[in-house]
Amino acid sequence: MLHAFLTYINEQKLFEPSEKVLLTVSGGKDSVTMFDLFCGANRGDGRLSFAVAHCNFQLRGRDSDEDQIFVENLCKENNVVFHTKTFDTKAYAKKNKISIEMAARTLRYEWFESLRQELNFDYIATAHHLNDSIETVLLNLTKGTGISGLKGISAKKGHIIRPVLFASRQAIDGYVAEKNLSWREDSSNASNDYQRNLIRNQVVPLLKKINPNLDETFARNLERFQSLEADFRKNLSHFKATVMREESGVFFLKIANIKYWQSANYYLEELLKEFGFNYFQSKEIFNSLDGLSGKVFHSESFTLLKDREELVITAPQQRLPPQPSATAAAPIGRELSLDINIHEIRDIKSFDFLDKKLSFSVLGIEEIDGKFERNSSVLFADFDKITFPITLRQWHTGDWFIPLGMKGKKKISDFLIDKKISLNLKKNIFLLTSQNTVVWVVGQRADDRFKLMDTTKKVLKVEMI
Repeated sequence: MLHAFLTYINEQKLFEPSEKVLLTVSGGKDSVTMFDLFCGANRGDGRLSFAVAHCNFQLRGRDSDEDQIFVENLCKENNVVFHTKTFDTKAYAKKNKISIEMAARTLRYEWFESLRQELNFDYIATAHHLNDSIETVLLNLTKGTGISGLKGISAKKGHIIRPVLFASRQAIDGYVAEKNLSWREDSSNASNDYQRNLIRNQVVPLLKKINPNLDETFARNLERFQSLEADFRKNLSHFKATVMREESGVFFLKIANIKYWQSANYYLEELLKEFGFNYFQSKEIFNSLDGLSGKVFHSESFTLLKDREELVITAPQQRLPPQPSATAAAPIGRELSLDINIHEIRDIKSFDFLDKKLSFSVLGIEEIDGKFERNSSVLFADFDKITFPITLRQWHTGDWFIPLGMKGKKKISDFLIDKKISLNLKKNIFLLTSQNTVVWVVGQRADDRFKLMDTTKKVLKVEMI
């Protein structure tokens, strides 16, 4: 088994001999086998650098403490550095309103990672084996899964490696017997209170009545599923590049491009998972592509609007202008009174605004000299027509202005419709006002009443960067 172990590490490129590995050893048969294989590798020609981490979850009374003592003694006998930590798992589960299983998983992986970083380990090794992977697939199929749930447990994911994933439970049993290894039995493994144990203790034995070689058959299936999943991920990346673009934290998905793809509903489902939308929401969103505009969907973290030609995804709570520097007063609600009584030429003041910056400066008209390009991100206004302080606020129903170049007034709401600005982006539209008169629909259009004239002497320049 040692040869198969070293071959698997090499084939899967799990780690280099020079890299440090933190072994997670519970004291059970699987982790003791992994520990012994690492020790065995060091007794041969190789030299692996590793240490052991053990969690005491205090879930089985004295047995949990004896597990800790067992692993500590195992490390002492083999001159391996030992690390341990005790957790109040039940209290953590209760506080966070999660299952004991989830609590133990969260606690151990958070501690393993903090230990890895603190002590400069390259990888964390867990003792998952082939049957764990089989059980994972069966559990995923039972609960519902996409193609990623069919590939089982990965041999390597980030800093986590599984160097005994190649071995079946039967092979591990044989190795333990052959080497006469001591190990600790976790009595909870026999209980069917946990979903995975139910799969292990009842479902798998029934399947083996149909196919006694289930382990070997499943191992081949997992290879196929992993290859399919890898191909799917490549196609999904192409799908994302084809249908989605991002602008200032807002994501736009081109409907025509989505519909062009074969199996577009499944690719869309996988893409929308990144934004927290579940299977049923994704199906409803896909079915809405040929429908009317305006339908809105919500995940825990994002809002999706079905617009005319695109799906528009935004965070539901867009950031307010944060506390600005001394150049501006503190925000009140979603309104910001700007103390920018600038009189000195070239005096520039700026502050953060959403995910950009607004920069204010005053220029002499001779510096403009009539030579500037119209740019919706820059305001050039007649300084002397503005009454200070000015205000930055969100637009309200009923607000109006006179768009630059026009003579009649226009409601902001109608202007935004003409500009085809999506419903869930309209809340990000702000107005720069002087005595409640609109000077600039920020980033969109200036008001004609403040345009530069032949009589203009000073220019207020506001730039969104």
